[in-house]
Amino acid sequence: MSQSVPYSASQQDLYYPAKSLDSFPAQRPKTDAELCAWMCLLSYCDQYPDFAFDQARIKQKLAPLGFQPLGFFESQGHERNGGTHCFIALHDDAVKENKLAVVAFRGTDKDDPTDVIDDVEAELVPWTGTAKVFKGWKDAFEEVRQDLLPVVQKIDCRLLITGHSLRAALATVLATLKAPDALYTIGSPRVGDHDFVASLRGVKNFRYVDCCDIVTTLPPALLGYAHLGDSCYIDRNRNVSENPSDDFVSADRLRARADYLLQYAWKSGNVGVRDLADHAPINYVTAIAASQT
Repeated sequence: MSQSVPYSASQQDLYYPAKSLDSFPAQRPKTDAELCAWMCLLSYCDQYPDFAFDQARIKQKLAPLGFQPLGFFESQGHERNGGTHCFIALHDDAVKENKLAVVAFRGTDKDDPTDVIDDVEAELVPWTGTAKVFKGWKDAFEEVRQDLLPVVQKIDCRLLITGHSLRAALATVLATLKAPDALYTIGSPRVGDHDFVASLRGVKNFRYVDCCDIVTTLPPALLGYAHLGDSCYIDRNRNVSENPSDDFVSADRLRARADYLLQYAWKSGNVGVRDLADHAPINYVTAIAASQT
C-alpha cells in the first residue's frame, strides 16, 4: 500500500465518519471530485444519538469553503429522526458561471433501523418509463422528494449531485429527475436495471469504487441490476484508474485482502475485513484528493 496516501482501518472512520472533522479542509478543494467526497463525509454530521443533521456544525464547516446551506432535507416521523438525509450547499457568486450547488446524500447509519429496512428491500419496482429501481431506495427517496425536488428544480447554476454508500443510490435516483452537470457517487451499489441505467445516458458520471468495498458489488447483477457507467477504481496502492479490466480488479482485490489481514485486521479498534474497511468515506476522500493533484 502506498505510504503517501493515508488509509484508515479504524472502526470509528467506518461507523461514525463525522465524529472527528479535524481533517476537513479549511479552503475549497480544487476539483469537483474531491469537493463531493468531502461533502459526502460532512453529510454524516449529526446530533448523536439523534440522527438529525447538526446544522450549526455543517454550516461552520462549509463557510471557509465559500458555501452556505441552501436547505436540509430529512425524513419526518421516524424515531430519533432516522431515515433519509441530504443537504444542498450553495457557493454563490456575482458571476453566474462561478455559482455552484451541491446536493449531498448521507449514507447508511448503522444505528438507524429505518436505513436497514430500506437497504434490504431488494425488489425491482417501476420508476420512470420502463426503468426499474431498487424498492428500498425508491421508498427512501420518496421520504424527502416532496420538499427536495422543487428546490433542486429551481437551481439555475452549475449543479453537482453526490452521495456515499447506499444513499449514493438516492443521488443517482435524483439525477433521473434533474440532470446535474455531474454525478459523483462514492461507494455506490447497483441502483436499478439496465433501463434505469439507460435513462441516465448523457449524464456525466463518476462512480468511485474503493478496491474491496463490498457495497459496490451489491445487489448482484444476476438479479437484473446494472451499474451506471465505468468505474473510477481505487486499487490496493491507493491509485485511481478508469475502468480497469476484470482480471486486474480480481487480482488486486485478492492481494489487498491478504495484505489487510497481515497489517490491520488483528489490531484492536480496526475493522476485521478489508471489504468493509474500504467503504469508509475518509478512504475515498484521501485517494480521490491524491488523484487530483
